[in-house]
Amino acid sequence: MIEDLPAREQEWLERFFASPNELSWTSLVDGSAPTERADQVRRWLAHLGIGRTNAPLILPFVRGGEVTGWYATTQGSAGGYELGDELNAWLGPTWLSRFERVPSDAADPMAAALRSRFGGTVYRFTGPDAAAMRTIAARLNDFAALLERRPRVTRARIRPVGAIRGDFERALLAGDETQAEAMIAELKQTGRLNEENLKYLDVRLSAGLGLWPQIARDHWLIKTLADLALPPQILADLIEALYRTYVDEAEASGDPAALREAFAVHVATPYPKLFASRRGIRAPRVVKAFALFEQLQPSPDPTIVASLLALLPAGTDMAVFESVPVAEPTRASATTLDEADEAFDDGQIDRAFEFYMRLPPSRKAISRLVSCVGTIGTDEARDRLLTLLEDSDPAILDSLAPAVAAKIESLKQSQADDAAPGQAEPTSAAAVNPWLRWAEQLRAGQNLPAAERDAQSAPTTWDASEVRDSGPLAQQFADIVGGLDGEAGLISRAAVPQIFASFFPDDAKVSPAAKPIASLLFLLIAMDDALSRADLDLLAQLTSLQIEQGLSSSEYVSLMGDLEDVQKRIGSYAYLPWSLDVSEALAILPSPSDQARDARLRLFLQVLGQATTFAHRLVPADLVPIETLAKDYGVGPEAVSALTREAQGDDTTSAVVTSLKDKTIGIYTLAEAAGSRAKAALEELFPGCKVVVNSDLVATAQLTSLAKAADLFVFAWKSSSHQAFYCVKDALAGREPIWAPGKGTASILRAILDHLG
Repeated sequence: MIEDLPAREQEWLERFFASPNELSWTSLVDGSAPTERADQVRRWLAHLGIGRTNAPLILPFVRGGEVTGWYATTQGSAGGYELGDELNAWLGPTWLSRFERVPSDAADPMAAALRSRFGGTVYRFTGPDAAAMRTIAARLNDFAALLERRPRVTRARIRPVGAIRGDFERALLAGDETQAEAMIAELKQTGRLNEENLKYLDVRLSAGLGLWPQIARDHWLIKTLADLALPPQILADLIEALYRTYVDEAEASGDPAALREAFAVHVATPYPKLFASRRGIRAPRVVKAFALFEQLQPSPDPTIVASLLALLPAGTDMAVFESVPVAEPTRASATTLDEADEAFDDGQIDRAFEFYMRLPPSRKAISRLVSCVGTIGTDEARDRLLTLLEDSDPAILDSLAPAVAAKIESLKQSQADDAAPGQAEPTSAAAVNPWLRWAEQLRAGQNLPAAERDAQSAPTTWDASEVRDSGPLAQQFADIVGGLDGEAGLISRAAVPQIFASFFPDDAKVSPAAKPIASLLFLLIAMDDALSRADLDLLAQLTSLQIEQGLSSSEYVSLMGDLEDVQKRIGSYAYLPWSLDVSEALAILPSPSDQARDARLRLFLQVLGQATTFAHRLVPADLVPIETLAKDYGVGPEAVSALTREAQGDDTTSAVVTSLKDKTIGIYTLAEAAGSRAKAALEELFPGCKVVVNSDLVATAQLTSLAKAADLFVFAWKSSSHQAFYCVKDALAGREPIWAPGKGTASILRAILDHLG
């Protein structure tokens, strides 16, 4: 073992075991040293290397043929004091006559050899007589044996919280609950989460997976969180959950009275504290909720209601939100200080802000406006207040409390930082659209930490519709962000979940004008060094998005090239269902030219070529979709014959064919084409079984009946509606469905086969 030590270790050992130490390194290597001393040295040198760096080294010093002392040090600069304490605990004054730290400038060649290698504290010690020296040697052997049994220290690298949070948001976008929960567990390991943060993550997880009733029906969770200063995203999730669960149906009825009653009973009355401030959130349901809350006030303010309804997307049916007549509606010109004070004291911060802004500036009004701006937290509220202060009486400003004046100065500094001196003049669109302002800010390299922070709440507070619905603006945004590098580039890539959620929300129709942004997101994800399952799911979504929006022949060929690069990196049996699902989507979706069809064929042939390397693992459930896709792509049977021959010896599914005879398999998926293909494949794999596919968008009697009657029920959760999920969950009555991780035939078949064992 000694002779196999690296040259770096042997160098300092040769210097330690040299004169004046009579135990030489040469004698230890060639075996001529006394066995007892050689074994003692070997026992300590065994701690050199990976996994034992926390163990000390204790080596003997020999004079006149006897051990006259020992030298001890740590394997690094840290831990010196702890080592001294341990040695004193093992030996102490009972056996030691001398125990000292060797000064760094001491003329001691043994200590110098140890310090030059490890850089830590070096101790030397000895006993008073021969008997004590024998006891010390024995106890040091016991100490070494104990260290050998001590569990090795493994230090897991703790990633930055921002990186983990980014992966968490990506997992939510992909609908990957397992990955999202793994990211929550990793966040907990950082030790930086308190009880509030954990509750926020639970809310975000349920909201990201579309489990809105699960949030809305947890009364005490919402009641508890309503007392906190919630981040905008969590506030939006809570109100969105309540609105979807209790108010959506009443709004769809078109009855204003029923709408207000449902909102009052289930939302406004039990949780009024949620409506202290909108915090700049622009999510349509949240905006509607605040408008309804204002309408339920004893004296609703028409101006506030109108300003909220103006934030709703074009095409929103406003008739159901028409204000009901009240005896004395509040007029902007008639607002009094008492009304403003009442709103402020009741914790209705947005309302108080609007009322104070209408009043003549006063010391009290300005102080409370500053407080309101701190709670609201938007640039718009800050700028409105500072504009008001510019025209205020200097005497009033001079009379403000020092704390209030300091906050005003802080607001002015924030406004100045946003102006970004030295930054290129933004385009007219960038001057008004926050997403383009953000992109310009990154390109200029101005206040990058603020840009990174602002992006976190962007999906709830920034309006993406202007850019999303304009081809030139979408292209401008994609060109700016796509051209970033360095720290700005890292920030843009970390913001992929926020960009995706803003420009491609679940409940909004995708605009063809947003195609450049879909292409940008694809490249930002594909550029990552390592691709997770969530990343691959997002790439699959973006592939379908781009094709459905309409690609030119050259754009399609370029997209196929990008997919080939991704496939080279992830080609394996573990990811075969993803590869086949993507190939299936491409086969079903249109391709604009012969060149485009040749490009997608090359991708499929690449998948087949990679499959030959693990053909021995393929089972019939893998081969059926491959054979179907080969027909889709016009590939002859000889191209898959090698795969078929390798898999002929595998009879994995034969054992379950009999057990599925006369059984019913239910499949829920909104991808009807994939559902039909999965039905055909299952009936081929398992003759005698009945397969029923359902693609209802809402809870229906047919879906309920299928979930109850099916012996196996497959739920393609990445292609499903929330209402259908709860319909199936209730119908299964405690039974778990088979969760298909993807939308395609291959994922559905693999999920069933895995379930069957």
